[in-house]
Formats: sequence, C-alpha cells, structure tokens
Amino acid sequence: MALEFLSDLYISLVASLSAILGPAKDFPFSALTILIISVGMALISSAVTRAVTDVEQMRRRMVEVREWQSAYTKALRSKDQKQIDKLKKKEATIKRAQAEMMREQFKPIFFIMIPFTIFFYLFNGVFGYSQITVAISPIDLPVIGTKFPFWTWYIITSFSFSALIQRVFNLPSASD
Repeated sequence: MALEFLSDLYISLVASLSAILGPAKDFPFSALTILIISVGMALISSAVTRAVTDVEQMRRRMVEVREWQSAYTKALRSKDQKQIDKLKKKEATIKRAQAEMMREQFKPIFFIMIPFTIFFYLFNGVFGYSQITVAISPIDLPVIGTKFPFWTWYIITSFSFSALIQRVFNLPSASD
C-alpha cells in the first residue's frame, strides 16, 4: 500500500515536471536544460557549503598542512635527520588538522544528500531513465561515445562548472 502510494507519487511528480519543462526536456533543448540544472545544483551546493563551513579556517588548515608536507618531503629528500625529527614532532598536530578539515568538508553532505538524491531520481525519470539521448558530442569521446544520456551529460556539465562556481563562492579547493 505504502509502496504503491510512493510509486504513484513518483510517477505523478515525473509527469508534472515533464509537463512543466515541455519541449525543454526533449533533444536538442534537453542539453541546455540539464546544463542549467547542473549549474543550479552547483550553486545550491556551494551556498550550503559556504553557510555551514568555516571557509577561512579550512583555508588556513590547508596551507598549514601543505607547508608541513612540503617541508617534510624536502627534509626526507635531503636526508636531514634533525629536520625530520623536528617535523615528526608536529605530525600529530597535522593529523588533527587534516581530520578537522575532513569533518568540515563533510558537513554540507548532511544537508544536501537526501534532497539531491530525490532530485536526481526525479529528473532521471523526466529525461527518460537514461534511455534517451539528451546531448550529442561533435567528437567521439573514448568510453563515453557521442550520444549522452541524462546522467552522463549531467556529470560532464557538473564537473565543467563546479570549480568555477566554487571560485565565485570563494570556497577552498585543492589548487589553493
């Protein structure tokens, strides 16, 4: 009974979203629609990340860890035992800083995981359960090919714009 209700709810939501999108869900407009959706999702994710994490502390910790790793690597290469011993004393502090950074990075996941999963499940239904082509590449990409279903095109556009949007929100990244 409950599963039938959820199934009916899902089908009606997919039908409603399909009706709202109209021709924007069909090729060739689907490529642009999914691009806009992926940018919107990246904006939401970045806004949540910005709201729930201490960005400046993350940035300071990243710099501290990177400097220690660089100094430790340099000491190992030069076989400077005094420097290695000195840096080893600070290793526990660096490990705590790394653990703290990981905790901060995982905070937004608690706020976005369930809504995003529902969102993706709905839009996968709207765009044909990855059975229809939503975008076509002018070049043949290895493994992927030239015709992209919803998930493939979403991942490509998401990776393409996420770093840019994180820069706009001034979030720390691996390249900082």
